[in-house]
Amino acid sequence: MPANSYDLELRGLPKKERQALQREFARLQREEERRRQRRNRIIRRTSLITIGVALLAVAGLVIANTVRASLIGPANMASDGVLFTGDGTTVTPSTTAALQVGDTPAASSFAPSNGVLIVDLYVDYSSADAAQFETTNGSTVQGWVTQGYATLELHPVALASTDSNSQSMRTANAIACVANAVPSSVLAVHNALIADQATIAGAGLSTDELVALVTKAGVTDAGVSTCITSGEFDNWVVDATNRAKAALPNSDVSSLTTSPTVVVDGKVYTGSNSDATAFEAFVTSTYQAAVPQSTATPTPTPAPTP
Repeated sequence: MPANSYDLELRGLPKKERQALQREFARLQREEERRRQRRNRIIRRTSLITIGVALLAVAGLVIANTVRASLIGPANMASDGVLFTGDGTTVTPSTTAALQVGDTPAASSFAPSNGVLIVDLYVDYSSADAAQFETTNGSTVQGWVTQGYATLELHPVALASTDSNSQSMRTANAIACVANAVPSSVLAVHNALIADQATIAGAGLSTDELVALVTKAGVTDAGVSTCITSGEFDNWVVDATNRAKAALPNSDVSSLTTSPTVVVDGKVYTGSNSDATAFEAFVTSTYQAAVPQSTATPTPTPAPTP
């Protein structure tokens, strides 16, 4: 009804009826306004809920991906170690894809009878015994690798502690970070950590000092520094350490209990960590037992010598 007709109708009514009708119209308008406001609130709430659910889904996906990424192992360590071989002049690390979530590490190929020593070194960088062994024998073993007489597989572990702030964890993670990005620099960083073991086991290295040590060893990749700072492979270190404590592949011992654990052609060295002569005698006897004389060629590969 047009407004002027409505006004005329009102004027035609008695005063009391007109006032009652006006009150009723006002009430109806208020009710309509309240319904409109309720509809708007419901729409807003529904929209907010929809947006909230979408945001939660995105956040959940981000969190899931972040957690999943933290469980993936470093590249070039699919066996839980970095494998090095030599050709007479150069040491080369083997490259592998990263160990994915749920995957089982694949032990490196094991064929000691082929005349090339197979050396596996499990090391916790906070261990004084590991530093003693490497100081006494490390350059000798690495020399054999360079000459092609041996392969060396380096397994960083955290036997002393798997707390994320422990030196064992942080140094093992540092090796994993280097292996992931610059595997050719792993031995240089390994040697630098061994040289600084007294500090690692004593006052400890801060994150900045650990990054500085790795940088001084020749690793300038910014991603490695970030990896060390964030503890990117901490979960992998825990898993790899637990796997080694449960079973050692290609070894005559059932599990990892001490650092260093040095396995040569499947046999664990149990002699003195500071006696180079004892270690060389162990290597010689192990090598000779693994390579039958019947398979020797007229010009056999010479036995490893220091």
